[in-house]
Amino acid sequence: MPPRALISWSSGKDSAWAFHQVRREDALDIVGVLTTVTQPYGRVSMHGVRESVLAQQVERLGLPLYPVYLPAPCSNDIYETRMAEQLERCREESITHVVFGDLFLEDVRAYREAQMK
Repeated sequence: MPPRALISWSSGKDSAWAFHQVRREDALDIVGVLTTVTQPYGRVSMHGVRESVLAQQVERLGLPLYPVYLPAPCSNDIYETRMAEQLERCREESITHVVFGDLFLEDVRAYREAQMK
């Protein structure tokens, strides 16, 4: 059985492409969608997509949403703490991997790899 994973979902093309590639390769079992939402605005933090649109996207993917709600403004410390809290809950569900679609940017990739350890 492949490892259980989340897709980090910005609601943009890179996360959609990553999802497509992982499903095609069948190396991971994508069991949920991890998304940061700026709580006061009710929008996906990365692209500003409304939560209602996010809900439709997640429904079409057929997966549960694992939201990380963030304040506005949000410091990096708060972001990292809330992300760690959500990932700890995911570990309790035997979710061991997170797939990101923005890893072609070397500095972003290095940060994500360090945080996911």
